[in-house]
Amino acid sequence: MAKQLKKRPIEKELKFLADFELYGVLMFAGMYFATKFIIDMDFGKNVFKLNWISFYPLLVFSIIVIEGSFYWRNKLRMVRRKKALSNFEIGRIYNKLRWINVILLTAYLLIIIMAFLEKEGLSGIIVGILLYFMAVIEQINYFHIRLSYETVNGGLLVIEPLKKLFTGTGKRSQLRKDIDTYLKG
Repeated sequence: MAKQLKKRPIEKELKFLADFELYGVLMFAGMYFATKFIIDMDFGKNVFKLNWISFYPLLVFSIIVIEGSFYWRNKLRMVRRKKALSNFEIGRIYNKLRWINVILLTAYLLIIIMAFLEKEGLSGIIVGILLYFMAVIEQINYFHIRLSYETVNGGLLVIEPLKKLFTGTGKRSQLRKDIDTYLKG
């Protein structure tokens, strides 16, 4: 039996995507700082000292997701027939952002190597690596292959998008199509 994907009207879907991405960034940042505060229990002078091993990938993840939110907000403006950037302009801007993100993601590999060499705390390294993988997944989801979660009859599909990634059967993301439009001139 074929799976029936739950669909929303395009305007509602774009609004949901634009808003949810920003809410997600705020939620992850809040959870990060709450967890850090509870685990560290540092009420002294270092209460706001950041652990860059875990904070840096959260920052990169947040940047990528905020880029996505702005992308969906622009698409929403297009659908509502308001002033918006064209697909060509979006492609030009996001082609540059894509490479900036790759540089930021690559820089973390150096940070993690230094963390291992300096024998940093394992909990910070583990959290950092998990956040890093989330940032990589978001980069792939926006700039390459659509990995977004899908729903079937109200149930969330998680494995299906990952199968598409590893088998190469996934569809190009909408943002990637806009980048391709720009690259073709």
